[in-house]
Amino acid sequence: GERLAWQERKAELFTVTPQACGCPTLGHQPSAEYAGGMTLGTAMALSGAALSPNMGYHSSPLVAFVMTLFDVRLVAWLGNPAWRRWRQPGPRSCISWLLREALGRTDARSPFVYLSDGGHFENLGLYEMVRRGCRDIVVVDAGCDPGYRFEDLGNALRKIRIDLRVPIAFEEGDLAELRAHHRRCAVAAVQYSAADPGAADGTLLYLKPVLLGNEMPDVASYAAAHPAFPHQSTTDQWFDESQTESYRMLGLQTIEDVCQQPALAALLAPPPTAAAAG
Repeated sequence: GERLAWQERKAELFTVTPQACGCPTLGHQPSAEYAGGMTLGTAMALSGAALSPNMGYHSSPLVAFVMTLFDVRLVAWLGNPAWRRWRQPGPRSCISWLLREALGRTDARSPFVYLSDGGHFENLGLYEMVRRGCRDIVVVDAGCDPGYRFEDLGNALRKIRIDLRVPIAFEEGDLAELRAHHRRCAVAAVQYSAADPGAADGTLLYLKPVLLGNEMPDVASYAAAHPAFPHQSTTDQWFDESQTESYRMLGLQTIEDVCQQPALAALLAPPPTAAAAG
């Protein structure tokens, strides 16, 4: 885009739903027709395109050039929703678009947009939920964060406050207790009323992998043998059986602990269904 204040970001959020694909600044187009028909598999592949020459606020001109040169790229050029060619599955010729990629010329003014991992803009998906005005939000922060610096959370809160004018205030001491390994979650108020007086505020339940000492023996055993657990590097994309099961059980333990607190369990409960009278 052309907003100088966003030059640090070098990216904007692009959402894909069963109904539409796009973003607020470029508009949205029907998913059934967009890029020849958007599928769930394509959406998942794009959302996992973590390795790409242009990576939003992680971008580097030198890295972009080298990665493009050696074809280390997991991205896609798809139609710009604001242009008439948005139905095309991609450019007919790749040469000029590879050159754009190498030089970092991935902007909103071309007929095609450059789609990569959503984490290159905001890794938790929290921004889009707040933009839509969701009242009860559950976020699982499973990024590699052994020092509990909350980088992904901080990035999301900052962008939400700047763009949407919605502050998110955590309950006092929650994040400190999470960092000290005294609890597995934190709760925050999503203050929609700050941007829209009269609007009802929402609630954010923030979950993060933490070892409290009450885990199952097999999880404790895996943790003892792998000190980086549960914050092993996300560059490890090939979990073995014991690793997968340890993370699964820790996640289950986290949810069970949360559900023991009635106020928090209500956020995880399915919405009530309407009874049919007959």
